[in-house]
Amino acid sequence: MCQGIDGMKDRKILEIRDVTYTYDGEELPVWEHLSCCFYEGKIHAVSGPSGCGKSSVLSLIDGLIPHMYEGELKGNVLLRGEDITGTLPRYRCDRIGFVMQNPESQFCTFTVEEELAFGMENMGLPEEEIRRRIREILSFIGLSGYEKTELDKLSGGQKQKIAIASVLVMKPEFLLLDEPTANLDPESRAQIFRMIVRISREEHMTVIIVEHNIKEIIDEVDWVIGLDRRGTKITDCPKDEAGDIFRRGVPAEYADACRGRQDSKACGEQEGSSEVILDICHLSFAYPVPGKKREKGKQILDDFHMQVHKQDFLAIVGENGVGKSTLMKLIFKVCRPDSGSVRLYGKDLRDYHTKRLYHMIGLVFQNPENQFIRNTVWDEMMFSLKRIGGSHEEKEARVWEMLKRFHLEEEKDKSPFVLSQGQKRRLSVASMLLTNQEILFLDEPTYGQDFENRQELMKEMQKLVESGITIVMITHDLSLVRQYATRVIEIENGRAAKSLLTEEYFARKG
Repeated sequence: MCQGIDGMKDRKILEIRDVTYTYDGEELPVWEHLSCCFYEGKIHAVSGPSGCGKSSVLSLIDGLIPHMYEGELKGNVLLRGEDITGTLPRYRCDRIGFVMQNPESQFCTFTVEEELAFGMENMGLPEEEIRRRIREILSFIGLSGYEKTELDKLSGGQKQKIAIASVLVMKPEFLLLDEPTANLDPESRAQIFRMIVRISREEHMTVIIVEHNIKEIIDEVDWVIGLDRRGTKITDCPKDEAGDIFRRGVPAEYADACRGRQDSKACGEQEGSSEVILDICHLSFAYPVPGKKREKGKQILDDFHMQVHKQDFLAIVGENGVGKSTLMKLIFKVCRPDSGSVRLYGKDLRDYHTKRLYHMIGLVFQNPENQFIRNTVWDEMMFSLKRIGGSHEEKEARVWEMLKRFHLEEEKDKSPFVLSQGQKRRLSVASMLLTNQEILFLDEPTYGQDFENRQELMKEMQKLVESGITIVMITHDLSLVRQYATRVIEIENGRAAKSLLTEEYFARKG
């Protein structure tokens, strides 16, 4: 029986009742006999370690489980007392809005305006109302004037904002959010959280949010549901009864791991080798105006300068949309600069064959799914070694060692696409590390990771730097920067506004 907030049972709006679910092909269930309730107009946080079934809870509520993701389901989902377990997702979407981990996976159109209008058009809203809501929501998320912008020209954080906005404009009863701010800079993250809180309070919308780092919104959360690594419910109570451990945003099972790690640094605080291995000079770039390839739009990078030294552990920071991901596209020759040069080991990038370039530098994508091309975790790892010398037995041993290193050995026969977001991230990093690139670029490397896995992943990066590898990471996580980076470059207005040793950078920030 669900007790309810303040003991009021009549405020219960949704109930998961004695649910056990096992994905098709799996032996162990995600959770067994899971029961929990959600309350009208309240904000609920579902927290726990990577792979514990948090995202699956949202998929169950939305109907993706069991109607899209095959498996065996026992138990019931009740909405206002009605059993909706057999109701298909398309018949729930007018009441339940779901923002997934990867915003691109739910885009249906090509421009911001079209995407925001898509759901409302299917609801049959008048055109004037659609336009009013679009103007209102874009102003609310700080993207006024972006109506005609193509979705693939947005930064990762901007895409996440639009994904959330495209659900909010339809004014659902429920808002389900799966790691909604993982790709956002601190100010944008705070803005999204403020928006979520305001929508919940003013529109009396019920919010269920999956978050590893709930400390930034915990003061506004009404109810906390915590799962352990096996998917067993360990906390299901009002926020004030959940204990200080959740207020700090670190699950109890990680408390010991946290101690003694916060002050660690990567291989000393030296600036790194004096050898410049990547030299960017006078780099400028603007994307073409949609439909007008010869006409340039807003200047993204403008006379940009940056140097990377051998064995740097360099962090590139800045607000969403300042050009961090665009910089990566230029370094990897996905885009061509309008002016300026990028030189790797003294040689202009234009003189490198792409295949040779990618053997020297590696990129771990912001969205791990973009780099998966095989049907199982094992095959994905083995494919990374396809063009590397050595016997088949040596490659298998190497893959097995890396799987154990990143706690993926039990997932080796699964499809990469059914892993949790944290497991997908670890797989993308592991497969890249197999090929021993000299410079590794990481785009939001800890996205989707719980505290323990985040620490372990970054410790591995630290070991790589100590062994001679150069790491460049794009991140919004300043606590991560403070703990591991040796140097920081902050991009602002298309330029490297700051390039400082980490200690000096944070001293100046105060």
